[in-house]
Amino acid sequence: MVNGGDHAHHAPVTSLLVDPTTGRPILMAHARQSRPFLTGAQSGDKPCPFCPGNEHETPPSCDAWPLVGEPGPAPAPRNEPGWDVRVFPNKYPANGCHEVIAEGATHADQASDLDVATWRRVVRMWQRRIRAIEAMPSIGCAFLFKNVGAAAGASIVHSHSQILGLAEPPPRLLLEQQLANALPHCPWCRTIGTAQRDGRVVCETDSHVVLTPDPPKLPNEVWTLPKRCDDDFLTTDADSLGTALHTLFTAISGALKRPAWNLWLHRMPRARFHWHFELQPRTGQLAGLELGGDMYINSISAVASAEKLRLGLGDATR
Repeated sequence: MVNGGDHAHHAPVTSLLVDPTTGRPILMAHARQSRPFLTGAQSGDKPCPFCPGNEHETPPSCDAWPLVGEPGPAPAPRNEPGWDVRVFPNKYPANGCHEVIAEGATHADQASDLDVATWRRVVRMWQRRIRAIEAMPSIGCAFLFKNVGAAAGASIVHSHSQILGLAEPPPRLLLEQQLANALPHCPWCRTIGTAQRDGRVVCETDSHVVLTPDPPKLPNEVWTLPKRCDDDFLTTDADSLGTALHTLFTAISGALKRPAWNLWLHRMPRARFHWHFELQPRTGQLAGLELGGDMYINSISAVASAEKLRLGLGDATR
């Protein structure tokens, strides 16, 4: 695990521990105890550190997408207003390489409040930053995730995502790869096929599909996948994916009344793997079986969830 080398500005030092009973990695990051919580009732009237005009509240930017035009091939740091997507090191990192992507100049707590053009820029920035992070010699995998709402672990209201540079992929990705390699077919391709047959598709764009997996681990779990199995996330059609994600976020807001949720990207660098986003609304609670046994209880079928989310698209636009 990186301990600062490639991102010297990411101090203080963090460490990687391993649970001796399971082999599960644990990131020890004491500095995260000092994070300000500016969500829900704790946000008050405090200025948002991720909004334009408050760039001094974060570490210096390492890249940005301008409001007008496109950035050049090299990173384009921006520490003043005039950006639509801005990237900077996490002030309270979980490890040595931990970046924050502020999504949109508009102060929005739900991703659905941002327009499609912004989401297309965000996707391009995700691709750009993952490529840059994985080019570092000590990084084996860039893990992208997004927390929305205090119940999902977000400490800042302003829409944002995060990327961690890891020495190797997380255990869950390794397990997915292992199980997929043992099958005679791609499980994600099969999921797309059965979703179209069973009515579990929420929406489609030219190159991507949003669906409810069967079975879902928890209520209203949703996946976003490329229709083509050998698609590379770093070169996937950003316009198609940005549109699919914006539609998904709109459905979630409309169907579930602007809930807290988590989103994460599963991809294996430099390996054949049908990458996909998983989104989990935090409308329920993780209890003893989930936390203690890594087993899940779900009360809503995948088909019913997909129908509810499709209806949510109409509710969100009324």
